[in-house]
Amino acid sequence: MGKKITMQHVADAAGVSKYVVSKSLSGKGGVNPATRERVLQVAAKLGYRFHARPTNVSQGTVEAIGKTRKSTVVVLLPNIRYQLRDSVYWGRIVDGITQELQMNGARAVVITDQTADSFLSLVDQDNIQGFIGVGQVSTQVLQEAGKLEVPIVLIDHREPLVKSSELFANNRECVYHLTNHLLSLGHRYIYFVGDTDYSLSFLSRWNGYKDAMEEMEFSVSKQHPLSCLAGENRVEHTEQIRAILESWKGRNDFPTALVCANDAIAICAINALKSLNVRIPQEVSITGFDNIEDAFFTEPPLTTVNVEKELMGRRAVQVLFNHMTHANFPRETLYMSGSIVFRDSIALGPRMASSTE
Repeated sequence: MGKKITMQHVADAAGVSKYVVSKSLSGKGGVNPATRERVLQVAAKLGYRFHARPTNVSQGTVEAIGKTRKSTVVVLLPNIRYQLRDSVYWGRIVDGITQELQMNGARAVVITDQTADSFLSLVDQDNIQGFIGVGQVSTQVLQEAGKLEVPIVLIDHREPLVKSSELFANNRECVYHLTNHLLSLGHRYIYFVGDTDYSLSFLSRWNGYKDAMEEMEFSVSKQHPLSCLAGENRVEHTEQIRAILESWKGRNDFPTALVCANDAIAICAINALKSLNVRIPQEVSITGFDNIEDAFFTEPPLTTVNVEKELMGRRAVQVLFNHMTHANFPRETLYMSGSIVFRDSIALGPRMASSTE
């Protein structure tokens, strides 16, 4: 039995400190993207497996940060659709929020309850100075929060009935560039995988895909089976993708590339294609979105869009403080840039590949 690979082994092999390895593997900020990528490559090569740190927030409904009585910012993180504090995406955003609040002497209360009456009973309403909503928060809860007439900032969500500022990853632009790259590699049968009705972010990503395809005069439809996935977990998504692709085998329009709405769905697509004995990327290229830790440990490693998750959380706090400090500060909709991380899950389209042989 081989020896256990530790974080120190990764640090020694990558030529960095153990601290840099820890931050790189956890997805935290403060590490140069090139260094983070090198650490991930070394970790994968050595066989090191990173496990997210445990948290007690998902066990209950509220967590307070800071023991003294001070101004309170309520972070709404509804425990629905994998919007969990220990998730590799949403959890990093909440980490950024709580860290920035602590640095500025504010008290954070993270609430996962979706019931308006319940969440209001958990906090001292007179001491609340603002709300930050993370992901899809119910309209009822946001309307109750709005009645307190304090600033509200939403991350990855929009609620027309509530006065708020909003932060999003630049979903449309990133997927537009990602799809254009696949087109430049000679791919023509490119399909979007996900549910366009799942969230505003998924719809924005589909629109980026659509923009790139239509510029090349390829027609696409939101009613395509791969763009209408149902289900709530990876098992269900894998089964659906497999059934759809299996029914297409042998057709001329069988995909040569899949643009997936996020990394979790991309991993499902990889598993589905492997079960059909389709080679990746030789026969089908696959891309994701979010750059979660699992994206690097797929086989092959996944090309994806990196979202600076902690930075997004910190930026939301900064916007909230602007509203708290300046009563007439205008509402904003901010789009934070992402960057494409190129790995081994994409290759030349079949025609272009054959012409180079």
